[in-house]
Amino acid sequence: MPDPTTPVLGLDLPIVGGDANTWGDSLNENFTIIDALGAAPTVNVNGNFPAAASPFPITILRVTTGASNIQINLPAPASIPGKIFVIKKVDSGSGQVTIIGAIDGQSSWIRQNQFSFVWLLSNGGSYDVIANS
Repeated sequence: MPDPTTPVLGLDLPIVGGDANTWGDSLNENFTIIDALGAAPTVNVNGNFPAAASPFPITILRVTTGASNIQINLPAPASIPGKIFVIKKVDSGSGQVTIIGAIDGQSSWIRQNQFSFVWLLSNGGSYDVIANS
């Protein structure tokens, strides 16, 4: 029977008295996950994209549009409470980034200018803008 895991990071919880001689392996796997928290996952996007939360608190999307309009679809906020997406338009192309989801009472959020960004926090029911430019 597999060990239970923590709800957020999926770390193994060894069973006291039931995992003789396996705690070292579990701890080493857990430390690898914890160490990865030192760098947020970064995804380079250049087409329509279904955003997905990682096990880590923040996911960064760097979007290049060129002349095309790019759509980023956010996951249901109820499935990822407390997770943050940072979405940044990195190029000077004429295309815009449209982020689809329940964001501060709107159904979408648009980034048009090079280097403009938005930080979105899932509150479990929708997304809150916690920073933007």
